Amino acid sequence: MLQIKYVPVENAVAEWGNKDAVCKRFEGLRPKTLDALLVEMRKNPKFSNFVINPSHKIVWINFEGFLSYLKYRQNHRYDIRG
Repeated sequence: MLQIKYVPVENAVAEWGNKDAVCKRFEGLRPKTLDALLVEMRKNPKFSNFVINPSHKIVWINFEGFLSYLKYRQNHRYDIRG
C-alpha cells in the first residue's frame, strides 16, 4: 500500500505551488497520481478554484485547497454515485 506523508518545505510561506512543489510537500505522491487528482479537483465545483491554469503548460495548486480535497475525498470514499 502506498503511504503518502505530508512534508512541509523549509521556510515555506507560499500558498500556491506547481506540481513539483506539491509532490515535494506530499512525500510519496507520484506525478501521475497528482495529475489524476487534479482532473478530479477541476471537475468538482467546490475545489476547482484551487487549481489555476494560466497557460497550457503552467499549473498552480493551492496547498491548503489540495489538502482539503484529499480530506474530502477520504470522507466520501464510499459514497455511491448515481
